[in-house]
Amino acid sequence: MNDAPVDIGIRLNPGGGPRVPIKGVALPVTAAMAYLDHKWNDRFSSSIGYSMLNISNSNGQRPDAFHRGHYASANLLFYPVPNVMVGSEVIYGRRSNFLDGFSSEDVHLHSRSNTTSRKS
Repeated sequence: MNDAPVDIGIRLNPGGGPRVPIKGVALPVTAAMAYLDHKWNDRFSSSIGYSMLNISNSNGQRPDAFHRGHYASANLLFYPVPNVMVGSEVIYGRRSNFLDGFSSEDVHLHSRSNTTSRKS
């Protein structure tokens, strides 16, 4: 739920007259996330998962306000020797705006490596 940019929006208040034309309201958020980590053997492991975030926007928000986001990732990691890890990961993301019809998605592939040392 850290992807949500705001948690309070503006609601139009036509009955409030010139003194209170708008009100601040909490924006309900619905989110789901599922991830699986799997160790294939001593040399290989993987993680795969998906998350979604949906904001119930208020009627006073801008058309380009964040409405819904999707995120998914999967990786394969290799441990050739103790304290060394290399691998690749694919990441997918999608954002949809509130009312202006804009949405965008991206797929990203990157490599990872990490070494650690142990002190005696």
